[in-house]
Amino acid sequence: MNDARAKKQLKKLPLLKGIDESLWDRLIPFISFTDLAEGETLFMADQDSQNLYLVVDGELGLYMPCGNSTETFYLQSRIKGETAGDFTVLNGGRHLVTAIAVRKSCIALFPRFSFDQLTNIDPGILAHVYDAAALLSRRVTLARAFLELFGDVSNATMDKLLEKTVTRHYHSGEVLFQENEQPDGLYVIVSGKLIIESTDAEGQLVRIGEVRAPETVGELALLADSTRTATVTAARESTVAMLNREAFDTLVAPRADMMIRLSRLIVRRHVNNVQLEDTPRTDCNFVILPLDSRLPLRRFSHQLRNAMRELGDCMSLDSRSFDTLYGRSGASQTSFDNIFNSAIAEWLDDKENRFDSLMFIADREWTPWTQRCVNRADRILLLVDALPENSAEIREREQQLNKLFSESRIRPKVDLVLLHPSNTRFPKDTARWLNKRDLDAFYHVRINDPLQFSRLARRLQHKARGIVFSGGGARGYAHLGVQRLIEEQSVNIDYIGGSSMGGLLGAAMAMGRSYKDIESLSAAFACKQALFDYTLPLVSLMKSAKLTRFCKDVYGHTLIEDLWTPFFCISSNLADGREVIHDQGPLWKVVRSTISLPGVFSPVPTTNGDLLIDGAVLNTFPVDVMHERLGGRGNIIGVNVSHIPEQFHYYDFGTSLSGWQVLLSRLNPFADRIRIPRIAETLLRATDIKSIERLNEARRSLEVLIEPNVRSISLLDFKSYAQTSELGYQEARKVFARHGLCPEVATETVSPVSDDLTDAPLF
Repeated sequence: MNDARAKKQLKKLPLLKGIDESLWDRLIPFISFTDLAEGETLFMADQDSQNLYLVVDGELGLYMPCGNSTETFYLQSRIKGETAGDFTVLNGGRHLVTAIAVRKSCIALFPRFSFDQLTNIDPGILAHVYDAAALLSRRVTLARAFLELFGDVSNATMDKLLEKTVTRHYHSGEVLFQENEQPDGLYVIVSGKLIIESTDAEGQLVRIGEVRAPETVGELALLADSTRTATVTAARESTVAMLNREAFDTLVAPRADMMIRLSRLIVRRHVNNVQLEDTPRTDCNFVILPLDSRLPLRRFSHQLRNAMRELGDCMSLDSRSFDTLYGRSGASQTSFDNIFNSAIAEWLDDKENRFDSLMFIADREWTPWTQRCVNRADRILLLVDALPENSAEIREREQQLNKLFSESRIRPKVDLVLLHPSNTRFPKDTARWLNKRDLDAFYHVRINDPLQFSRLARRLQHKARGIVFSGGGARGYAHLGVQRLIEEQSVNIDYIGGSSMGGLLGAAMAMGRSYKDIESLSAAFACKQALFDYTLPLVSLMKSAKLTRFCKDVYGHTLIEDLWTPFFCISSNLADGREVIHDQGPLWKVVRSTISLPGVFSPVPTTNGDLLIDGAVLNTFPVDVMHERLGGRGNIIGVNVSHIPEQFHYYDFGTSLSGWQVLLSRLNPFADRIRIPRIAETLLRATDIKSIERLNEARRSLEVLIEPNVRSISLLDFKSYAQTSELGYQEARKVFARHGLCPEVATETVSPVSDDLTDAPLF
């Protein structure tokens, strides 16, 4: 068809016939035409484009790619007067489908510039393109889900499935269906996230899982012809399509091939869910909610986006960039009751399905864009200026946020990001922010510090690396050798935890003290005169004043919540028999608690009447706590020197033993010395074996487990810290090399410490 005839036909099409003749002169120079033979391709799926196509004559078939294969699936047609490429001209990016001429066709091409002119002339054209793009996007998502559910189906069956499917948008907290209801259909998640809950024996709803696009819910009750076994709720703004029960019974149930495929898929998902039941899904949608007016918001979001992109494909959107990408000024402020709301939701749905994560930057005021961001959030980051003079009072926007979710059982996680100037040495007064808020987590971030932004990104995306140090008395100096290797190889550590001796050394590492610095302090800790202050043993063998002074000297006035690197340690509560997880408060005091060996050092009393003793009594290797702190994901390095099989000596005493007799054997040069286990070592070993089962569970849960051979080191041989540290270093090198954390190197030989304890003191 020649251009003159094509132009004449174009003006007669129903979509464009309302345009005044005088306006065509502005449009025609930018419109081009192409003729397609039958079977010829106009554009390919995943091809970049920003053009709108209008069928002047003929017919286009739209085909969807099937997974990773070269096969395509017929989806729908575009006939004379209908548009193609609607999705890309609105959203930018790539085509969802491939367009092929079903018969000889003439196509008009409108580049983005002329499309903008066209919609300015007639807004009805824009509405048509919105509707066509939304419909196509839904059909592609649903067709992919149905192909996964039912396998290869005919075009006629797919058309019927799509025709009978109804799509609806759900806001956060809206319930799709309740437990014990009769099944009304099969639900396909187009975008968003749904929470699945079931009632336990006490009548409480318990979360049992979550599903995301393009997964399905509700199929089990349809197959079993039973009531719903769970309640399903939208965790955030979600688009869900439903194939009603009547359509399911008509289109699917009579087909044995479709039912077999569906049954197998359900069984496979059940097996996968059982295997991953303790592994929560990662968060995908993050919302930065600025609470202060003078924040460097653009710089912060840019640096965080770059850090997030090191881990996956991340898209960052604020209201201005959304308007630019969407191609409509002010589109970001579209309210939920606006006629174009569904089209904007479809645009965001597409981005959610195409990127690993989305980072929304809310406006500084509570605008429709801010509300839209919050409704789509998996995790909300409250961003504040951490300067000491800035007030920590609850902001008005926080009150609006709390009000929004006040009546909802399900809400996104809410974290606090304390943003520090680039010259900040150490955070201060963090507690004033934390005490006023109910938070899921908090983060210290120094602006313009790539290492801290990388740590934040890893923690947000559940890819953080934690390290856990076990108890084990003097054998814990092996942890120091592991720290040495971490520093040499620049291994990123995002969270530190420990118990007993592991808590003492981990706390110093979390403060930022280097291996060399801590090694120099070890000499003081190894000196009995510096730590041991014997007293009348009514409460403990030691007065513990020297140990307390040591802790205060080493850790000073540092508070756990003011550390750049997050830290926790464990102590045991004599009052109620429970472990205590310390993640706030004076660092010296929690270290003093976690190393309070019962019977040797005095317990640490608290203001509420509790008595805290050594953490190793109840949890000597707190990998489970670290697992929870990392959100059930990430990776953990565990260093265990606890419950190492002992090299017991021959003890030459019977079932009773007099301390005076032992003393005389030591003082009399002509008598044989009686070999005995020392009191403190017996007590230390006794605390060790109490948590043996929990220790074994922790060891089994780790991929990176370092267990140096420290059997030759006595539990109280603190003076051999250098040799113990070297044992830890050498073993860590072997383990790190196996896991790609350091290069393979030849192992050095370490001289064992003498086993001769004949001259060992009583304590």
